[in-house]
Amino acid sequence: MSKKITLKGIAWDHPRGYEPLRATSKEFTKIYPEVTINWDIRSLKEFGDMPIENLIDTYDVITIDHPYMGQAYTNKLLLPLNEQLSEGVLKELGIQSVGASFKSYNYNGDLYALPIDAAALVSVSRADLVAKLNLELPKTRTGLLNFYQKVPNEYKVAWALCPTDLWCAFLTLCAQDSGGDFISEAGVDESIGSAVLRELKHHLKFAHPESINWNPIQILDSMGSDNTIIYSPYLFGYTNYSRAGYSKNILCFGNSPTNPKTKVSSILGGVGLAVSSKCEHPALAAAYVSYTAKAETQEGVYTKNGGQPGNLVAWKSEDNNKLCNNFFKDTLETMENAYVRPQYPGWNQFQEQGADILHNGIVKDISSDKLMKELNKLYQSIV
Repeated sequence: MSKKITLKGIAWDHPRGYEPLRATSKEFTKIYPEVTINWDIRSLKEFGDMPIENLIDTYDVITIDHPYMGQAYTNKLLLPLNEQLSEGVLKELGIQSVGASFKSYNYNGDLYALPIDAAALVSVSRADLVAKLNLELPKTRTGLLNFYQKVPNEYKVAWALCPTDLWCAFLTLCAQDSGGDFISEAGVDESIGSAVLRELKHHLKFAHPESINWNPIQILDSMGSDNTIIYSPYLFGYTNYSRAGYSKNILCFGNSPTNPKTKVSSILGGVGLAVSSKCEHPALAAAYVSYTAKAETQEGVYTKNGGQPGNLVAWKSEDNNKLCNNFFKDTLETMENAYVRPQYPGWNQFQEQGADILHNGIVKDISSDKLMKELNKLYQSIV
């Protein structure tokens, strides 16, 4: 009889984050009956900010954000999957990438995770209320400013602008305005950054008053349960809310407003699945990662159990689009043109502290020029 092996994984605290991993683990055990995979969960903020060093001694399989790749490479925190999986498997997964998802986990020639969940900032609406009010959703940022004027007073547009999500919105608008070229050795382009901060402050004059405190889940929960918020222009999408029965109201996701002068849509998010460098069973852990990322799993058990897949085959599936109210078809353009955040060591520390600087500055109405100087001082001290 084969020796029983238990792998430990760490997911993030939303049904989209852990339910599909629990389901794929059960299916994987049918192929490898000697293996059991147990999952713990961490908060969404911890997913974005907690150092990998805090996880690699405890967990074999880790869900990860792509800006960690430089840190993983420098400190040898994760196993290069190109040393565990065949070239053919990786080539196929690269072809099946949703936008730059696959490439975003590559650093200095090594691949440290496979995309199992693809995301970017997208828009969301109550299509039923939008139609009832005879409104047309904005396609550009100028159109968004005009849209505010047409929304009746009893309805609201909401932004996700808690510190973490304010940072994502800030990077998105900077990337749109610069075509993705706004960060140098000196930091963030101060002219572009200042203009974007002034624009964000202007949007807050029209947005739901809780916008400065909210994350995407809070907005989506509100839209799913009542009739106040009819639109949000930039937040990370969740297919759960586009599925019948998940909340009282079905939500419709689409592409975010853009700057038509460039092709950049918004910033890339998503989730990669990685193997700890301390894992005692690296071949089995990598086999599970590969199983979870492959097209058949992603299109089937992963999506059907509340997952938001990271494989293009799953995104183009007619069944999955029917299940999710065309979430995938209606946001694919945003995914294909998303900006990939920097990955070099120190970026994660910079973005966590930088987000707090910007959020505090907007709450206190500190001048945008002063905020940018403070942000770049931080950048130069860390990166």
